[in-house]
Amino acid sequence: MEDHMNTHYAISLFSGAGGLDLGIEAAGFVTRLCTDIDDFSCKTLELNKSRQHGTFLQEATIAQRNIKEYPTEEILKDAGLTREQVDLVYGGPPCQAFSVFGKRQGINDPRGTLLWDYIRVIREIQPKSFIFENVAGILTVDDGRVFEMLKAALETDESGKKCYNLSSALFNTAAYGVPQYRQRVIIYGVRSHEAIPLPVETHYTQPDAPIAGLLPPVTVATAFKGLPDAPSNVIANHIGRVHGPAVIERYKNMGYGERDSKTRINRLDPNKPSYTIVVGSDKGGGKGHIHPFLPREVTPRESARIQTFPDFWEFTGTSRHPIRQVGNAVPPLFAGVIASNLLRYGFGEADAPNYAELVHRLGLSYLE
Repeated sequence: MEDHMNTHYAISLFSGAGGLDLGIEAAGFVTRLCTDIDDFSCKTLELNKSRQHGTFLQEATIAQRNIKEYPTEEILKDAGLTREQVDLVYGGPPCQAFSVFGKRQGINDPRGTLLWDYIRVIREIQPKSFIFENVAGILTVDDGRVFEMLKAALETDESGKKCYNLSSALFNTAAYGVPQYRQRVIIYGVRSHEAIPLPVETHYTQPDAPIAGLLPPVTVATAFKGLPDAPSNVIANHIGRVHGPAVIERYKNMGYGERDSKTRINRLDPNKPSYTIVVGSDKGGGKGHIHPFLPREVTPRESARIQTFPDFWEFTGTSRHPIRQVGNAVPPLFAGVIASNLLRYGFGEADAPNYAELVHRLGLSYLE
């Protein structure tokens, strides 16, 4: 990507299918390592790295590793970086342990301990900055005490000395041009710099409540613009579930915004951003919502459009694997906004891309 910025190297933890990674690199960082324990997620990253002819993740090593068994020295070796060269460590430990959609077991869920592995890597590498991402539910686990403990641990080293200045907030991705109402918590940490300001919203979120100076929300209709009819082999992951006659009849009679009592998913309104993509549980795959015009659930590709993944980004696996990868991801466009803000205010890069430039770099032509 041609720009006038310096080279800034990054390491990705809990990479998943690459949502954060796409946005981070679209903003201008160069990711040198992506690591995740999930087999299909790593295969997705490898597949897309091999296909993208110098676009994304071209310098990244893809490592399928358990972070709990991944020493920091090996992380640095696999990234080909020294501690002094690491400008950014980013990632979000699996969100299911803290999600409001789960059973709210919080730190009693074994995955909750992965928070502390993230902290370990930050403390041992001491990158110039970090981005921590997670679901809104983390704010209220144990009446907010877990989140305060997390911030305290992230900003200090093991001796308790303060090393990072933090900025954090709960974001609605629809306010940043993503065609989806999706809440995410972001924590920025920066060294040798005061806490950076948070990104300014670019879009209002309710179509019937415009705000002066902001763009209108990006809708489901816009997200689906130009997609061929499903099923289709023209574009990857654009084959959906086969429904029986009873389900089809039920879906036919649903209005926009109505929730199906059996599947607990909603009929999308074409004139609004989508509801949050549903991930599913460990025992079952995720679900797309119901298409606004057709009596079927949306395909993984339609869900990927809602999440702002480029059409060229293919997801591996069969049946529910692609939709789970899509649903677990951070929308790449939102990730780009977050990363560009860090480059501008944390690293003094005045040429960090704006919203329109990020849309172009990610190949989201239907949003241009």
